[in-house]
Amino acid sequence: MMKKTLLALTVLASVATPAMAQEQGSWLLRASVANVNPNDDSGAVLGNDGVAVDSATGLGLSLTYMFDSHWGLEVLAASPFSHSIDGTGALKGLNIGKTKQLPPTVSAIYQWGDKTKYHVGVGLNHTVFFDTQTSSALTSALGANTTDLDLSSSTGLAFKFGFDVPISKDWNFSGNIYYADIDTTGDVIVNGTKAASVDVQIDPVVYMLGFSTTF
Repeated sequence: MMKKTLLALTVLASVATPAMAQEQGSWLLRASVANVNPNDDSGAVLGNDGVAVDSATGLGLSLTYMFDSHWGLEVLAASPFSHSIDGTGALKGLNIGKTKQLPPTVSAIYQWGDKTKYHVGVGLNHTVFFDTQTSSALTSALGANTTDLDLSSSTGLAFKFGFDVPISKDWNFSGNIYYADIDTTGDVIVNGTKAASVDVQIDPVVYMLGFSTTF
């Protein structure tokens, strides 16, 4: 259904809607629903086990400054994404806890196309984890009085592909796909003492659908 909708919008734009001007000094604002899908892998937590991070959905907002009709600089921001952290291996089925993250990203982009605009980009992502909490189930499973989990921030490369299909004089239908290299180290704290550290590769693919406008 989504593919048919995108195809219909593309055909309609090519025959009926003029392209929005994106020239030197113009700004492109995109607002989208964003879905973060981790391709995660981790080391052992306490023994022969690990952790997995589930997907999350939030709001994404990007602002691009166009140096000319092809080259631009994009800054991506988003509302906080909330992720559940679950156990794998010996801990499979056990909820470890939850965390929130913000993934600001700056990318250089190259754009082409006549009416429908396409672009690719490469840049730098910095992800900050906060409000991380362990579950009571984990505390009980470890026979502990208290547990905590501290996740380090991550800086890595990001890549993207996107398109903007004109649907009116002032608005486009916008789609974007990002891949980000996100690695973090989690310190497992049991009864106030660090019991273990685990390296987690999250490396998500982010899908975004929304609208954009040029000013």
